[in-house]
Amino acid sequence: MLKTLFAALPLALALSLPAAAQSPYPDHTIRIVHGFAAGGNADTVSRIIADALSQDLGQAVIVEARPGAGGTVASGYVAQQEADGYTLQLLVGGHPVAAALYNSLPFDSLDDFTFISTVGQFPFFVGAQHGRFASIQEVIDAARANPRSIRIGHAGVGSTQHLTGELLGLETGVQFLHVPYQGGAAATTALMGGEIDLVIDAGTVILGQADAGVFDALAVTSGERWDDRPDVPTLAETVAPGFDVLSWTGIGAPAGLPADIAETLNAAVNRALQDEGVRERILALGASPVGSTGEEFRAMVERQIATWTRVIDAAEIERR
Repeated sequence: MLKTLFAALPLALALSLPAAAQSPYPDHTIRIVHGFAAGGNADTVSRIIADALSQDLGQAVIVEARPGAGGTVASGYVAQQEADGYTLQLLVGGHPVAAALYNSLPFDSLDDFTFISTVGQFPFFVGAQHGRFASIQEVIDAARANPRSIRIGHAGVGSTQHLTGELLGLETGVQFLHVPYQGGAAATTALMGGEIDLVIDAGTVILGQADAGVFDALAVTSGERWDDRPDVPTLAETVAPGFDVLSWTGIGAPAGLPADIAETLNAAVNRALQDEGVRERILALGASPVGSTGEEFRAMVERQIATWTRVIDAAEIERR
């Protein structure tokens, strides 16, 4: 009897050990979900981080696109997944915009997510046809003299680009005419054809045309001049003191992720962002590789929800 009892003890002890002790994280494939079309910037950033995490953590990391509704389809899906570290999400700057814009979402943009780390940040640039305006101050003067005479094209009502233009109007006390298009490329084409006066969009949209002499980059939305374009003045130093808008990408997970797994992932993401190869690939997309703590990431999202809520209210944009 005693012999049988002692023989059973190792098995009983093994069964009583926490699962994490038996299978250290991670022990199988991790997914990074994003909410946009395959081949776009979100997909590219996801794959850059997936490659780096796979090498760091020693497990396959795959990318899964679940496009729709500006990323909210993916967010709704991820929010419902198990918080075990095997389903992650590439969150983007549209995440706080959606929280401010939609009357009802199938998730809470803060409380249904664990914020792990930012990945990259990028500003928008104000672009105009080459020679159309001498400076951003000239644009504001023209808009002030003739309200709604300056037409700003953007990638759709409620897009981050649209709200950035609305914020510029609020901060400078002028009224622009905002013209929505089906994406940034369509707005850029309209600017080339003279249908609109300005476009506010990412450097990947504006700067190539500026380098070709087609557009002028009149200003950048970041609080400080952007390293890649130190010759482009900020809105803050010219027409709107304190103006500072950066869009971003970051890694999140469902709410309730165990602290030790969140710490493992945060450390891995931040190590990746120190790798020269990873940095070069992110810089090539017009973004600056910037990591953070989970707490810093969440606080940034919370601030942006408040900012975009204020802009939507002030501009009387209809919520969806």
